[in-house]
Amino acid sequence: MFALFSLVLVSCASDDDSGPSNEEVSQNVVETKKKLVGDWKLVSTTIDGQSVSASEFECLKRSVATFNEDNTYTITFKKKGSPSSDLCSQTIAQGGTYTVAGLNSVTFFNSTSEIKLVDDTLQITSKVTNGSTEETQVDTFIRGDSEDLSDSDQEETDDVTVEEDETTTEEDNTYDGTAVIAKLLGKWNIETTNNECLQKNTIEFKAESVFEFIQHKKTFNRRDLLNYNINISYPFSGAFSASVTKGNDMVVFDTNADCQFIKTSTLQYIVKDEKTVLLKNIPQVQILIVDDTTINLVYKYTDSDGNKQTLTFTYKKA
Repeated sequence: MFALFSLVLVSCASDDDSGPSNEEVSQNVVETKKKLVGDWKLVSTTIDGQSVSASEFECLKRSVATFNEDNTYTITFKKKGSPSSDLCSQTIAQGGTYTVAGLNSVTFFNSTSEIKLVDDTLQITSKVTNGSTEETQVDTFIRGDSEDLSDSDQEETDDVTVEEDETTTEEDNTYDGTAVIAKLLGKWNIETTNNECLQKNTIEFKAESVFEFIQHKKTFNRRDLLNYNINISYPFSGAFSASVTKGNDMVVFDTNADCQFIKTSTLQYIVKDEKTVLLKNIPQVQILIVDDTTINLVYKYTDSDGNKQTLTFTYKKA
């Protein structure tokens, strides 16, 4: 009887320690593959634990990993063509096949790098040679349709992108805008009541045709960080602040501030006629003069669905 009792205990223990059922394993495989299939965007690169330079990441952030339903994948890295080049003309591609073994468990074939699914990120660890030194490079991707890369409707309307287009050809302008400039000089405040940070936006016309545009947003997202070459882990584990200058923009990020994102753009303006002011090399923005105390900033852009949109912001003379 004692032997029989011991056998029953062993049998019960064996049943308790059994692994997941075939149905559970199958469900885990389905969930993991659904999570994996699609395009992934590079959001962070470190070498031996240190983030790469902003100039190097400007090209790297265009890298994409694509996983297909037929268990094939491709990973394409973008890099500068040469140290002195500003073009991201170098493309390094690798590809192969994969097998999903269980929850977040994927085996990748034909890759010299270690590829892992870690939470909601894809981490690719590679060995790179720098002279006679071997270094460890870790590239972190998130899904291209992640909410962290999407601007909300409110954020999109709050932030006017004024990046210069050097290929824009300015029309010959013979209009004498001296009288118009005299009326414009000084600071103008945005006219709005629905957003505390948006209310702080200002325009200032200065001497020598200098135009200063300051924008505020309540929060920022991963896309804002990528736009200004900040490749750190996100969401943040603690407080974060940074100041970055890129082209004509100076941006301040500060998670402790009431308005966490402040962008100051310094540009040149041109008076086209008595009612129209253009920004040099910024074809998507123009300023329409309503009267001596009111102007409208008109911003035209293409949204994420490819539709052309127009936003109008009214400013009053301070």
